Amino acid sequence: MAQTPTRMPLRPSEKLITSIISEDGGRNSSLPEPLPEQFIKINHLTNILRDMDFDIPFASPISDDVFILTEVSRIITELEKSGIKSVVIKSLPAVPKPIGDVDILVDDLKKAGELLEQNKYDVSIDPDPHKLLCLSTIDGVLVNIHLHGEIAWRKVIYLNPLEVIHSATERVFHKITFPVASPEFEILITAAHMLYERGNMRISLHNVLELSALFSTNSISIPLLFKIASKHEWGDSLILFLKAANSVHYQVFNENFSISEPDFFNSNTLMPYNYFFFNWTFSIRTMVLIRSKKLFNDVISRNFSSASDDLSAYPRDILKVITERYGVINTKRRLTKWKNTIQSII
Repeated sequence: MAQTPTRMPLRPSEKLITSIISEDGGRNSSLPEPLPEQFIKINHLTNILRDMDFDIPFASPISDDVFILTEVSRIITELEKSGIKSVVIKSLPAVPKPIGDVDILVDDLKKAGELLEQNKYDVSIDPDPHKLLCLSTIDGVLVNIHLHGEIAWRKVIYLNPLEVIHSATERVFHKITFPVASPEFEILITAAHMLYERGNMRISLHNVLELSALFSTNSISIPLLFKIASKHEWGDSLILFLKAANSVHYQVFNENFSISEPDFFNSNTLMPYNYFFFNWTFSIRTMVLIRSKKLFNDVISRNFSSASDDLSAYPRDILKVITERYGVINTKRRLTKWKNTIQSII
């Protein structure tokens, strides 16, 4: 991130969305045309706008969200009765987002999977280790629960799962209380998820809003976050992510995150906006560098098991991002984005 990338400005319709969701933004009963649908979807803004009384025709019905969360709450209660500790990760953040699949971290993955099978869920092993996919259609509504035994992607572990579970606090959605990770671990999980899960290497506006909310309402120590991430050799990458996310926050809202170390974000980092992905993307070069750094750290710390997992995972991550951004695997989706982009510009 030493170089200063070319800034890609938001289109007028996207500037409108960012002004609406800011604290000083105005509110209307419906969004004007052209509706930046892809920007709203990809940045997970439908629930935020719906909560502000905007008409979002492609948002899932509130009744479905309540139904899914009621069922998830029941499952968490069943896990607790069976002596399985659990915490919801990623799915119920500090800033609301659409309810899709719900990720639950558990301290006994095998036993949790068996319990969901007893509750008439179709349980299958995900290609990603340490994870089970649990599906059930209840009264015509699909409930999609992902059980995790680790905070890991492609076998590479980024946090201690028991520390995450033991950090649990509570958050209320639709008058239902759920166990969620502490603000510190929420920030770490968001960073690891966007940097490492199958090579995402992106920052969405929702990520930025979530981080801003967590920093502004909690006394969170950046050195503590760095220390925790460094236990699994990705502390430097965490700092890069936080500075990049703050860069987006500054570009959109003209202010830094509110943190206890005010000089931390005084940098010239500029995160480029990508017209065709509708969010902010790291370069392939940066992606290679942060994975190389973690591999190097694992080797010099003699964590050869983790280094082996790095070598297995990271080439596939890099290949995935290269083909997604420049290849033909997602041609149809990319053409649709181009079409929507041209329409919104016109």
